[in-house]
Amino acid sequence: MDGSGRVYIPAEIRRRVKARRFRLRLVEGGILLEPVDDVDAYYGKFGPARYSTVEEIERALEDAAQVGLR
Repeated sequence: MDGSGRVYIPAEIRRRVKARRFRLRLVEGGILLEPVDDVDAYYGKFGPARYSTVEEIERALEDAAQVGLR
């Protein structure tokens, strides 16, 4: 573990489980690391992004809030 609390997982183990990211769960008596799907594998699978800037997202949120208030 480094000074920031990050846990090192040896490359050999990461390769064997074919994962780069892990979810940490507390279980009775210890800690369980579960592989998490790599989000890059999903890039482009759901069509183009609806919004391309933070401003567009904020505008869409404001519009949705106004619809909810009506």
